[in-house]
Amino acid sequence: MSWDLLHPLKDARGRYGPEGRCQGGCGGMTRTEWDLIVVGGGPGGASAATVAAAAGLSTLLLERGGRLRHKPCGGILPEITGELIEDVFDSPLPPEVLSEPAELSLRYTPPSGEANGGRVRNFRLINVKRDEFDQWLRDRASLAGAEVLHEARVIEVNATNCFNVTYHHEGEDRQAGARCLVGADGVHSLVRRMLNPDAPSPKLLVGQRLVSVSEEMPSDFHCVFAETLSPFYAYTVPKGGMLKIGSGMTEEARTDLMPSLDRFSDWLESNGVAEIGEAALQEGWAIPFGEQLLDASGALLVGDAAGLCNPLSGEGIRLALESGLLAAEAIVESGYESPVQNYRKAAAGMVRMVADLHRVVLAADDESRERFIVAELSR
Repeated sequence: MSWDLLHPLKDARGRYGPEGRCQGGCGGMTRTEWDLIVVGGGPGGASAATVAAAAGLSTLLLERGGRLRHKPCGGILPEITGELIEDVFDSPLPPEVLSEPAELSLRYTPPSGEANGGRVRNFRLINVKRDEFDQWLRDRASLAGAEVLHEARVIEVNATNCFNVTYHHEGEDRQAGARCLVGADGVHSLVRRMLNPDAPSPKLLVGQRLVSVSEEMPSDFHCVFAETLSPFYAYTVPKGGMLKIGSGMTEEARTDLMPSLDRFSDWLESNGVAEIGEAALQEGWAIPFGEQLLDASGALLVGDAAGLCNPLSGEGIRLALESGLLAAEAIVESGYESPVQNYRKAAAGMVRMVADLHRVVLAADDESRERFIVAELSR
């Protein structure tokens, strides 16, 4: 059945009628109407837009950055994510989005030291170039039929009658209306803040440097757990002949974020792991930590905007892709009814997993981290 036949607000020619919820002035701005607007063109937004467009919904995807916008990230995906990507985007990851080395092992070092660390058996990770990866996802959304606008900065979102989104694109303010809205605009989500301004959104801070190294590094995503380095963990990722080093920190201890990278560099050198050279890039960003919110005033939230990030590993791409898929499926399956309940039901297991892991992380100390790593290395 056509989506338009399920749409209670459109006439037989696909136009919003006089009783339509998307009627109203737009202050002289150019206005367009859609079945679905997706704000944010990262993995969650691209996933939602692709699935919705493939199902026949007219879909507008608004990405504030230009093509190949830089996204601070470690760029690591669990191997199982490859299957999810192929299911959603109808294509395997192309070689041009993969970093070198393309496949990584997972290596843990416990608080007791490097001598007691090792690789987790039968566990593989995909190493991606995040900027190229995100752009490929948006291009796949476009191929599925979504209208993808880059450099489209959202200014205002409201839920008066329908969802109205005002955005700036190509030198002018424009407006779009839709019955459904997906907020995929990250940890600082404007959609969430405008539609539910009182919602808590605690964050964890991540600092990262891209440094030169004197010799080729092992193909490992290396996680080092030690309270002296970070209250969470520090990590290294080889990237095309260079090395990313990173560390997590609470918002309250933000002034210690970059010094923690200095301590980690010293640790890597003193333990013979790497000789750290000059930094080509230093950056910091936030990830959600502790609150999950799947919807706001009827809009569906996905990925970091919903607080869906693994608090143990800091990895959020897989959860963004999966929640974007579930949000789009809920919209398609709900017809002209609100998709909120269907989405909440579909994503409930994901929310429980993130909440359970958050409690584990909050209770962790070096003793419990040691036990965790011993268990992981013995399985």
